[in-house]
Formats: sequence, C-alpha cells, structure tokens
Amino acid sequence: MGHRIRIENTVEGTSILQALQAQGEYILAPCGGNGTCGKCRVRFVQDPPAPSQADRKVLTEAEIAAGVRLACRTAAVKGAVIEIEAGDEKQMDVASGFVLNGAPGRIPGQKEPEEGGTITAAVDIGTTTIAMSAVEIGSGRILGTSTGINHQRSWGADVISRMEASNQGKGGLLQKSIRADLDLLREKLGLAQDTRMVISGNSTMEHLLQGLSCKTLGAAPYTPVDISLHEYENMTILPGISTFVGADIVSGIVACGIDQSEEICILVDLGTNGEMAIGNRDRIISASTAAGPAFEGGNISCGVAGIPGAVSSVEITDGNARVQTIGNLPPVGLCGTGVLETVYELLKEELVDETGLLDDKYFDDGFPVAEGIVFTNKDVREVQLAKSAVRAGLEVLLEEYGADYDQIGKLYIAGGFGQKINLEKAVGIGLLPEELLDRMVPVGNSSLAGAVMAACDPSVLERMRAVGENAEETALAENPLFSDLYMDNIFFPEQD
Repeated sequence: MGHRIRIENTVEGTSILQALQAQGEYILAPCGGNGTCGKCRVRFVQDPPAPSQADRKVLTEAEIAAGVRLACRTAAVKGAVIEIEAGDEKQMDVASGFVLNGAPGRIPGQKEPEEGGTITAAVDIGTTTIAMSAVEIGSGRILGTSTGINHQRSWGADVISRMEASNQGKGGLLQKSIRADLDLLREKLGLAQDTRMVISGNSTMEHLLQGLSCKTLGAAPYTPVDISLHEYENMTILPGISTFVGADIVSGIVACGIDQSEEICILVDLGTNGEMAIGNRDRIISASTAAGPAFEGGNISCGVAGIPGAVSSVEITDGNARVQTIGNLPPVGLCGTGVLETVYELLKEELVDETGLLDDKYFDDGFPVAEGIVFTNKDVREVQLAKSAVRAGLEVLLEEYGADYDQIGKLYIAGGFGQKINLEKAVGIGLLPEELLDRMVPVGNSSLAGAVMAACDPSVLERMRAVGENAEETALAENPLFSDLYMDNIFFPEQD
C-alpha cells in the first residue's frame, strides 16, 4: 500500500487515526474520523485485529483478509506495524495561477531576485490545499510559486470538522500541522524560515494557524476571536468579514476590483465553504453556504483530489463512458470536475432523472465510469446538495441586493475547481445560472492574487481593511427564502 509506520505512544481508547495524527503522520480522513467515508485505510503487516462493523460495510472480503482496516475504527496498539497509502496527493494539481485585468498573474518558473530586494511570501491557506508565492517587494515580481496539501485534512475535509477537532483539544496538533506545511513550502522556494508572510485564508484556517480558540466559531452567534487586519509573529493576517466569509473572499473581492467597480459584480468561490459576494464600490453583501466537499472529490465513493490519474472529464454515449484523466494516466478516481461532468452526462443520457434518481440498471451498483470506478446514487445526492446550496445562496444574494441578472456585469468564479470546470455543464446541472453564462470569468486563485497584491502595495491592505469592516453579510441559514430556494434547486434542470 505504501510506507510502513510503527505505532509508538498510545493512550487507552486511542484509534489508529488519532495515533498517526499525534505522530505527525498524514492520512486522509475526509469525514474527520466518523467512520463514514471509508478513506482512512491502513494495512496491518501482521496480526490484524478483528474487523469492525464499519470495516465490513466499506471494505471487500479480500481487503479484510489482507489485513486492511479503517484507521478511525481500529484501536491503536503500541508496537503495531501498519502500511498506509502513500498516494499521489503530494502531486495534487493545486490552483496557484490567477488572472488580473485579463492577464495571467503567475510568472512561471523561478527568477533570481534583484540585488538587495526584499522578499515576502504571499500565502493562500485553503481548507484542502496551500499555495505560496515568493514576491519581490518593489518590483512586484513573483519569483516562484509552490503548492502543497493542507495536512489538517487528516482531521476532516471541512472547516466544521476542524473546529470540532480544535474544540476537543486538538488545536495544538492542528496548528503544528499547518506550520509544518508552511515551513515546507518556504523551504521548497528557498526562503528563510523567518521570511515575512502575508496570509489569506478562510477564518477557521487563520484561527488554527494562530492557535486561537474555535469554540465561538461553530456556535451561535458564530463570533470569531480576531478577523481584523493584524500582525501575528512574522505574518500579516489579512482581514475577513465574518466567521464564514473570510480573508480569502476579501482578497478575491479586491483582486477582482469589485470594491472599486461601478458595475455590480458577483464573486463565487466553488470550494467546500461556498463563499460568495455581490456588489460594487458602493455596497457589498457576502454569504457562505455549506456546499460540502463534493466538488473537490470529497464524500464521493470513488472521489479523489486532483491527483495524477484523476478522471477530470467525462463523456457518455449509449451507456458507455469515455474519460480523460490528469496526466493521461490510468484512472484512479473522480476529481471535482469529473464528478460534475459525470452528473451532467448521466442527465443528458437520461440515466439520471430530474429528481436525482439513477436508472434501475445502475441503482444498486452504480454507473461504471471506468474500470474500478463507479458513480452511485449517493454520489448524485451529494452533488445535488452541493449545487443546490451554491445556487440558492447566489439567488438570495441577488434578492438581498435588489438586483437581477441583467444588472450583473461579471460573475467571477474563483478557485481551482472554478477555473477548470466546463461552464456549460455547470449550467446544465443547475449549479450556475444560464443567464450569466456569457459573463462568467474564471479567475483562478483570487485569494493568492489578493495576498500577492497586499504584499506589494500598502494601499491594497487599506482596501482590504475597508472591505472587511464595511461589507455586509447575510446569514443564509436564518433566511426563509434560502430554504425555499434550496428545495427548489435540489432538482436538476430539464435537459434539451
């Protein structure tokens, strides 16, 4: 499966997953150790324990016989030797490029700094991935960019799981994890460990980085400890708007120029948290909707991150799927774009109806996308929930702002998923509105773009401060219109 690890120090009642986390070993656990995702698989080299009920639910008899178990449902025994999947997540295709004013913001390759030039690291800390650019102050040149995995994923794929882990006493481990990730990226860029950093990210990621309590983040009235523009150690922490609309969206608003625009524009980040904003220089309203990790391959039975071999594009004709994978390698699973395209193609071929029900032929075992990769009815439901949350949130923002589609100048789509999706297929499943198709602008990692701008220009920091302090937020969970629109958008659009 991968490399071998010996379980060292254990506490009674500790799971293999918890023991690995304490030892600083990364293992994928999207559900946060709740035993539902089946992704935290380990293999006992010898003397495997009896399989649990959760093991039998998600593992094959052959896997169980080979000593494979779920790490979150297996008690840790000191001295046990296990193998964990090395995987290819270290090769994940992480979004680090961005577009500003129609021009690519990332300069490929490594450049030598000018003599005497000061270098700052601009950083986007995402829930799933991290991107860091070495920026030369003065010239504004990007000297190099490095990306990696946010290894806090071992405590869950979403911010709620991370909050809960922190509140259960794991805050120190989560902080240690993200600091180690940042140290590694600085090392890869050849930067000193004391290089100043400008940090953009959602509010939970910024709290965990600083070791701040998450107890008030996940409980009403959802009050953050500090989301203002401030300094922490050798870092400039960029400001957020609220607990659920963080600095990543503030950075995107400024990077796209929405705060200085005359026309009304929309920014949507199609990541796990589904953050979005609408407005112009006069007024900005923001919101966050719990889209979940489906569009990042999470909570999907054969879902994977954007790794080599991930199915990224799908076409189905006469019940047969033709796929493209990242790197043109043999298929290993479905990444976010592959998930979206699979649903669209199943709808187009009438193998899924508008209610999200798979054809009887595939209802029990799922639709075969590629060898060993199936798409199940549960997977369709995950996409329904995600797309409905995003679309309903977008419709509420329009209503709150008092605008209609005709008044929107541009719909900026942020994030790696948003940069790579087939927009027509996204419209086809009802994720995005058809009325704005000709005004959709994928902008890539706008959070990193904002951090780069802030690193180079103090006036950008003031713009961000103003957005963080003045932008309004609408609480979708408390809005009855959101509930109605959410139910309306659960259904898929009728296909032409």
